[in-house]
Amino acid sequence: MKTKTFTSELIETIISRLNDYKGTTNYMCDLSSILFEGENINGSVLYNTYQTKEFIKENFNLFGDLVEYVKDNMNMVLNPFSEPEKAHVILLLEASQSILSKLHTIDKFWNDEKELTPKLIKQLTKELNALSIDEEDLF
Repeated sequence: MKTKTFTSELIETIISRLNDYKGTTNYMCDLSSILFEGENINGSVLYNTYQTKEFIKENFNLFGDLVEYVKDNMNMVLNPFSEPEKAHVILLLEASQSILSKLHTIDKFWNDEKELTPKLIKQLTKELNALSIDEEDLF
């Protein structure tokens, strides 16, 4: 039995959120921020600090990669132990951006505004389902 990984669960969430935003027009480069705008605004993914800390423990290596990534690319020091919910939100935003940027359709229309039509959502869903990405390759 294959257990779900953070990446596979995130892909499922992205697909679900794409359908939630059907009919909206967005820049493809901003799609990750749009899909997870609520978490970014509220500053939490799980709305429970204890559960967030447990998630960080379970995904320790992933957060280690994230800490290095934000230090190198955002010139920011991130400490998941002192700011767990902030770190979780940043993981969600950066990991979803990484996943979406690997899709051919997103790459093709990166700087374009596109309506999330049923046809475009179907294409993105197909590409997401075909995507083979290891968590070590997110950042």
